[in-house]
Amino acid sequence: MTYVNYQCNEDQVISLSGDFDVTSVGSVRPLFEDLAVNGNDVIVDLSDVRFIDSSGIGALVFLYKRLVAQQHAMVLIGVQGQPKELLDILKITQTIQVFDSLKSYLTDKASTTAVVH
Repeated sequence: MTYVNYQCNEDQVISLSGDFDVTSVGSVRPLFEDLAVNGNDVIVDLSDVRFIDSSGIGALVFLYKRLVAQQHAMVLIGVQGQPKELLDILKITQTIQVFDSLKSYLTDKASTTAVVH
């Protein structure tokens, strides 16, 4: 598993690739812990994740709960295949918003943000 972390506007983006499972969760744990305390809103890009297990799900839920406690949001983008099926079965997609792409998330965010003059 590899990941790239970057900023997009005021949001932090974490783009994961490979299997997000018990053997790879440890590599992102320090980043997730840092984002949970010091981050802004977080976008987790799962478009290059082909497999996720309960450890990967647990890491996402951990990050989501910690961000919400800090009044920040987390969304998932690009979820497909086995990860999407598992997230749907566990009903996590009913709690954590999922978007097809970064572009669709940014478009939705721009349309729901009111500009006051």
